[in-house]
Amino acid sequence: LCVLYKYTRDYLINNLFFIEPAETAFSLDVNPISYPDKCELKQLNLISRHGSRYPNPNDIINFEKLEKVFSKVSAAKEWYKNPFPLRKNNQLVKRGEIEPFFDGLQCRKRYKKFWDGVEYDPEVIKFQSTQTSRAGASLMSFSEGLFNGYGPLDACKSQPIYYWNLPLEQDSTLSMFTSCRRWNETVNTNNPLRNEQIYLYGNKTLAPIAKRISKDYHISPPLDPHLVPFIFTNCQFWLTVYNRTDAWCSLLSPKELLLSRYFFEMDFYYRLSYGSPLNLRIGCRYITELVNGVEGYLYGNSSVIADLKFSHSFSMTMILTTLGLFKNEYPLTGNLTFEQIQNFEYSEFRIIPWSSTIYFEIYKCSGNNVYMRILLDFKPLYIPGCGEYCEWNKFKMILGDKIGCDYEKLCAYP
Repeated sequence: LCVLYKYTRDYLINNLFFIEPAETAFSLDVNPISYPDKCELKQLNLISRHGSRYPNPNDIINFEKLEKVFSKVSAAKEWYKNPFPLRKNNQLVKRGEIEPFFDGLQCRKRYKKFWDGVEYDPEVIKFQSTQTSRAGASLMSFSEGLFNGYGPLDACKSQPIYYWNLPLEQDSTLSMFTSCRRWNETVNTNNPLRNEQIYLYGNKTLAPIAKRISKDYHISPPLDPHLVPFIFTNCQFWLTVYNRTDAWCSLLSPKELLLSRYFFEMDFYYRLSYGSPLNLRIGCRYITELVNGVEGYLYGNSSVIADLKFSHSFSMTMILTTLGLFKNEYPLTGNLTFEQIQNFEYSEFRIIPWSSTIYFEIYKCSGNNVYMRILLDFKPLYIPGCGEYCEWNKFKMILGDKIGCDYEKLCAYP
């Protein structure tokens, strides 16, 4: 008899998936921050990931392949069919519409002193998203939470806001993965190092899992090893959309779930992070705009006290990489041991779940000293070479020529 594995929702969310636990995602038990001695929070900059979403087109195409493979497997008869229509690809699910609303509520509570007395003004509070429905809808949901009860509309006192975006191919600040041609031609595709590691991992790890599943469930022709990671992804979306853990999740053991996820972590490493040198600079346009926006306000050339941007895990990973953050002790290659896969510190699944937030707090302190603090989901990050509160000029010195980079030259191809 085949073993169908059983998992709790909490186990999958807390250990494997892009989903933030409800205890933090929907909590209003938030305390206002305390300022450093003789300092005042002057400006907030935010980049946030959109909320939980439906699968992307590539996921759905592979789910349809899995449907055909498992159509005659009796254990899968209640759930083998793909329920995710292509027309809804990448759109927010209900949970994903609510998550950013709570992010906005949490922002208002955490930065209470900063927001007290501030009325909405599009020249003071800027909103921007990528030109995608999931980012734009997340931005609107966040703004509803942030200004909940402070606007002029209806009994709920909602606040209408203005936000802007650019076509993806022109958006070098939030959508470098579409606007940078060099990245698309040499990192996202035609990437021999990534391809080599994927091939190695497929033969070493995914093929035995596919063989085991094919044998257990009498699948003929055998399951394609390339589809194994999409069993993991299918599992994630059945939980996200239908709150079910008894479907695709049941085919993989706990070890196999982690090994299947690692396929994507390795892919992200070479396409978005330290596995490709271009990724160490590709977030430079965002950082340049951040610096210009901070100094424009501090020097009296801008009235913007909050610049709130909504994008994707791709954007946030690239920015964190350009900042030199979240670098693992060893490269994510196709021949890591299971122990190494278990123990490497920084996984995109753990650090940037759906609706994650990165805040850049700008403080002006006595003696006209300026400090910055970076927080990921309200946990402080430490810029290499700087403390929790990083002196502004030191931050700029550490980033060097990434500030003011020639993005067009960096991304020109050929």
